[in-house]
Amino acid sequence: MIIVRIIRGIAGVAGLGALTLGLLFWIAQIDFIGLHMLFGLTVALSLLILGIVGVFTRGLRLLGAIGIVYALILPVFGLTQATLLEGPLHWLIQTAHLLVGLGALALAGIMGTRYLRLKSAAVPKATVSQVEK
Repeated sequence: MIIVRIIRGIAGVAGLGALTLGLLFWIAQIDFIGLHMLFGLTVALSLLILGIVGVFTRGLRLLGAIGIVYALILPVFGLTQATLLEGPLHWLIQTAHLLVGLGALALAGIMGTRYLRLKSAAVPKATVSQVEK
């Protein structure tokens, strides 16, 4: 369970970094694209790991499969988004890129939370009589 907490935390921190650097590039033209891409790849790998864990967890299999597919699509879209719909309507692709990234963070958070909830429900709570013994 601790590994899932760590991976979920890594995804959150990397996602916040990618979001910040992406917005700095988009709004202020401050170029930290290499670091932004590294953070984005970290989010994708975290999502992939959580997806793999989910596939092997009863009650989380479908969400895990979705996470794996999303994690594989995420870097492809991120790397190709600069060449899509070039011109005055490119902001549509930039907005989609932002939403896809936020979706990855949300999916990682949901999968991590559901995994932890499933595992904590599976652990029997100690009753008062067991504690007294």
